[in-house]
Amino acid sequence: MTLAVFSLVPAAFADSISVDIGDSIYEIEYTATDLEISSVTADMDFISLVFEVEVLGNEGQLEFNFERDFFDAKLDSEDDEFFVIVDGDELSFKETRSDSHRSISFLVDPGSEEIEIIGSQIAGVSYILEKEAEVKAEQEAIKQEEEEKEAEIISILEDHCGEGTILEDGICVIANPISESPPIDSTPLLLGIFGAMGIGLAVVLILWGIGKRSNKQLPPEKTD
Repeated sequence: MTLAVFSLVPAAFADSISVDIGDSIYEIEYTATDLEISSVTADMDFISLVFEVEVLGNEGQLEFNFERDFFDAKLDSEDDEFFVIVDGDELSFKETRSDSHRSISFLVDPGSEEIEIIGSQIAGVSYILEKEAEVKAEQEAIKQEEEEKEAEIISILEDHCGEGTILEDGICVIANPISESPPIDSTPLLLGIFGAMGIGLAVVLILWGIGKRSNKQLPPEKTD
């Protein structure tokens, strides 16, 4: 009878599985109930761990205990959520956190074969930092391309400028233009001329007036 009772208890055991990332090997701690993990690989493009599993009973159960230094999910230095995908479908899970570890647990339906857990950083590689670096590199490449195109256009325009001209603000201008003399203000000269003419006219009028008065004062000549 005792043996029958024990046979109804699900087989649960703590274990670890190793994953190769670059030149390093990392150990992942887990506890499985009615489930076996046959392999694990790291997808560095999606920052995820992919586990090949086999459910041994009506329902399997898994709990992973991840060291934060190895596998974590963060956004702007704050804890973010993991994503658990089982055979292409997102799965809900429970989680506990500490300063050094994050543990997640969930149930797995029979017939399930692949479990993918997605985070934001793994083995020192950060998805966010990688994307920021990619965006920065793309922006620098675009800027460099624009500068090269601008330099090419300027070179073409300079070649089309004639001898003695240079390119300035997109147009060809004389290289050493003759400086123009400042315009002469003719107002004082004109005022002087008109003033002199006025004075001359006044003198003429005065003389004419004097002459006219003299003619009137002369006595008439006597005739024999």
